[in-house]
Amino acid sequence: MIAQINTGRGFGGLVNYANDIAHKNTVIIASAGVSTTSNATIVASFKAQARMRPSLKNFVGHISLSFHPDDTPRLTNEFMAEVAQEYLRRRGIVNTQFVIFRHHDQPHGHVHIVYNRVDNDGNAIKGDCNFRASAAITKALTREYGLTFGKGKRDVRRSHLKGRDAVKYQLYDTISAVLSHCHDWQTLRTALAARGITMNLVQGDDGRICGITFTDNSHGVTLSGSKIDRSLSLVQLSRTLGIPENQVHLSSLISDRDETRTEVGQSVSLLHGSTSYNEWQHEASASSPVGSNEVAGGADNEGSSVGSNIAEAVAEVILQPTIAHTSGGGGGGNDRGWNDEDEDKEKNKKKRNGGMRR
Repeated sequence: MIAQINTGRGFGGLVNYANDIAHKNTVIIASAGVSTTSNATIVASFKAQARMRPSLKNFVGHISLSFHPDDTPRLTNEFMAEVAQEYLRRRGIVNTQFVIFRHHDQPHGHVHIVYNRVDNDGNAIKGDCNFRASAAITKALTREYGLTFGKGKRDVRRSHLKGRDAVKYQLYDTISAVLSHCHDWQTLRTALAARGITMNLVQGDDGRICGITFTDNSHGVTLSGSKIDRSLSLVQLSRTLGIPENQVHLSSLISDRDETRTEVGQSVSLLHGSTSYNEWQHEASASSPVGSNEVAGGADNEGSSVGSNIAEAVAEVILQPTIAHTSGGGGGGNDRGWNDEDEDKEKNKKKRNGGMRR
């Protein structure tokens, strides 16, 4: 089970999306403090309570919970409602209005929880947007209820990805595919270059190699290997390629045309000699998965020092061109369409007024 969290300023569009019976065969499986006679009464109930805390900007809460397809036989309305409400309780989203909508438009079971971030006493609910806490709770609930854990990136539907996420998964798929045919760094580099991907190394301030980056040349996007997937960190890639653990030779990555050094966070294409595998593992720190829709990697590079992590992060930020950031929605895909129509009208009004001033 995975969770995705959003907040906003309008209930209208979100409720119309979540309770779209015609297209999503929606069923309301649980609610509290809300009149569910129609979408209009649901919205009116939420708005009335939100007015108790006018200073709260984003008073709309929206969480989607998605279950693995293998769990479908167990996903009765009652079971999903129980799990969803236990999730809310552990997140501290209590003493407030909510409606849990179940959708049937995807092969995997999922629900959309719409709740009021202004509780029944007029207080603002805090801490409900902590993605790290959410990931820990969904993992615990998955284990306690005997649900199926996802198999990482293999279960993610590529067709629903956009922007940075789409490029990251394209890199992951391509690198993973060519790895099975590569036996050393040079063959991997050559195979990726033939597919429009440039592989480079990252050097820390102490002179040691601390990471690896991959650039999708067609999109101009550079990501560190561990940001794409933990299996693509420098240390994990060396293991996959079968490099002896006591001595990892990287000099094969160097060719005559690589006799250049950039000053971008010590990101380098030039490296002579070799680096000890044990050096990479010095001061290694393990990290727990975090995130919303996907279990993300932790430290920038498994087996790197803190200083090395910073160097790689700086290199990635500087090398990274501007990317249009898009965020997918809940279990049914991208649900940004639920943004409240009143908010959109206000934005358009401001644009028109700005145009008149010019």
